[in-house]
Amino acid sequence: MKHITALTLTTLLAATGLAQTAAAASSPVALDLTAGYDSEYYYRGLWFSNQNASYNIGASKTLSDTTTLNALAYYTSSNDRRSSYQELDIGASLAYDAGFATLTAGYTYFFFFDGYAGNGAGQTFASEFFVSAAKTVGPVNVTATYAYDLYIDAAYGEIAVDKSFEINDTTSLVLKAAAGYSFGGYYTAFDGNGYNIGTESVWTHVALTASLPIALSKTATLTPYVAYNMSGAGRTETNTANIGLGADDDQLFFGVALKAVF
Repeated sequence: MKHITALTLTTLLAATGLAQTAAAASSPVALDLTAGYDSEYYYRGLWFSNQNASYNIGASKTLSDTTTLNALAYYTSSNDRRSSYQELDIGASLAYDAGFATLTAGYTYFFFFDGYAGNGAGQTFASEFFVSAAKTVGPVNVTATYAYDLYIDAAYGEIAVDKSFEINDTTSLVLKAAAGYSFGGYYTAFDGNGYNIGTESVWTHVALTASLPIALSKTATLTPYVAYNMSGAGRTETNTANIGLGADDDQLFFGVALKAVF
């Protein structure tokens, strides 16, 4: 259950904000296309696969000075012969600038072509409602997210902090740290068939990311990144169980994404 997010979407949106504003001004709907590569595919601290190619189509429409409607379709698949994993996410959200913070509420449906655990194991779908609040606090941006999974009746919480440093007119360095928490067993343990049996409320992980958005033109941005995932109690057992496939308790990985805004 991934969004270019977790590592790249927030960074890419920030890096191309001016381009999106220009696109929105000339068209009732702003569109964006992203193609990316991830050496390891972690989502909310949980390893799924490696050597992944991903593609994202996004759309946004400004409804008022304070409200924006967003939609996305995201697909990723592993190119590693040791495991089979494919995923399609379709979602929509509504963002509202409340002054004190930007509030977002949305829904996402996830379809797992090869099962949630890959190689045909685990559930084939899931869906969630989520809310988030984002605010600039001093020199950093802070985002808090809460997502409730309807398939397993468990929730995930995350707090993330990021800071952008301008290198020149076209390039920035973005540093981000995020910590996740499982409420009631959010994919923290699995049975022999790949289905979630977790029940505990526990910290899942801490993720550190450094990305380098490079504006290639007014509409295109290239963003390489490097990230480090540190498993918490809610991820250690599941991640180390897949060491033979490429996962680990703590792991350094990297990727790159190219985004175009229309």
